[in-house]
Amino acid sequence: MAFQMRVPASTECLIVGGGFAGMVAARHMQQLGVSPVVLEKGDVEGGLGNAVISGGLIHVAWEPPDATYEAKHERLLAETDGEIDLELADALASESAHIIPWLRAEGVEMRQKTDERATRWTLYPFRAGMGRRLLPEMGPARAMARLYQAFRSAGGDLRLGSEALALEPAPAGWSVRYRETSGEAASITASCVLFADGGFQANAEMLDRYVGSNAGLCLLRAATSGTGDGLRMLLDNGAGAVGLGRVYGHIVSIDALHTDELWPFPHLDALCMEGLVVDRQGDRFAVGTSSPVGLVTRLARSHDPRGFTVLFDHELWAGPPGRGNLGLPAPNPEIPRRGGHLAVADTFEELADLLGIQRDRLAASLAEHSAVRGLRPLTRPPFYGARMLPGITFTMGGVMIGRDAGVRRPDGRPIPGLFAAGSTTGGIQGGPNGGYVGGLATAATFGHIAAATIAAQMRAGVR
Repeated sequence: MAFQMRVPASTECLIVGGGFAGMVAARHMQQLGVSPVVLEKGDVEGGLGNAVISGGLIHVAWEPPDATYEAKHERLLAETDGEIDLELADALASESAHIIPWLRAEGVEMRQKTDERATRWTLYPFRAGMGRRLLPEMGPARAMARLYQAFRSAGGDLRLGSEALALEPAPAGWSVRYRETSGEAASITASCVLFADGGFQANAEMLDRYVGSNAGLCLLRAATSGTGDGLRMLLDNGAGAVGLGRVYGHIVSIDALHTDELWPFPHLDALCMEGLVVDRQGDRFAVGTSSPVGLVTRLARSHDPRGFTVLFDHELWAGPPGRGNLGLPAPNPEIPRRGGHLAVADTFEELADLLGIQRDRLAASLAEHSAVRGLRPLTRPPFYGARMLPGITFTMGGVMIGRDAGVRRPDGRPIPGLFAAGSTTGGIQGGPNGGYVGGLATAATFGHIAAATIAAQMRAGVR
């Protein structure tokens, strides 16, 4: 399609992405005397980022943001097995302390959801999660609507339905070309640009390139807006990248491909960690990690992400793995109640027949499972089999940034005028065992940091 170009506009700062990271940055910039323009791909109030469909837990590596620096820093290193960039770990552990007071001052309501420390600050009213449904009365959507309202009330320029297409250097900073809802193309020049448009989980080609040859077959357990546009533009302009091969998500019923009732919850994570995962032929798939998030990446990297089944006995189904935690919808009873696949039999031979698996291959896999130290043999009937697949919520890798949220080249040198926050960035999430350290808290913290950095540079007259 041919686009008609408008006369280029200019602003002191442009934010690409009106999600949680972008809007925290936008509001904080206003408070610091900077007037940014926000381009949001979604065409609805509150945006179409992952925040609006999230469970709303704001935690730093499962510690509340107002925990001590030492507690958060220790957990960040432990969750990522030391792979987190130490500079970013220090920034996140220290600066996340400001997020909860700041959000409360903005009118964002949070409450403790369960007795778990990680749920101390959960966006309220609590959202259990039902696919990509926009539920404006729930906490996540209300939080985003509040930030949008506050930004606009302070005179902010927020352009919905505006998809960033290209980034290139300009004499006064950077020029971003974008497509408006009307289909027309426009451009805007800014002395600095903050990219906060999420990861590339909704881009099957990029998943296949960076995660696994068939990773694009995984369920998109997220909003459809994360297509890696900011990452692509930043890499095209010399940014370094880190950790692009890992993802965050959960393991869901295969039938989540056909109904939103089965995602983002219930997930089958605990059953997969303690039960037996087999492929289409009935051969055991070694979990190979201590974390369900790590298993999601391993499954996504496999040649057949849609070909797995988890088997378990009644003890697991009736116990904590089946009943779940954190106040979220659990496999038992939600998988069968919502129409998800679940085969049940009194013997594993019968179960193999129901699943179309050769009995002898399943028997060999069960013997392998029983021989693994730390795993309990599956002996209590009835026995269950649930076909499943990895669901990707966001990609953990992205562009290299410093503790000031400034984008860096592969050699670590900053690229003047370019910043990134949220899932556009790498170096924070990820590790051999998953390494999930919290999406909302990380997004808000580095959005907050980026705003302060940009405002300081504006005051100093530095591009």
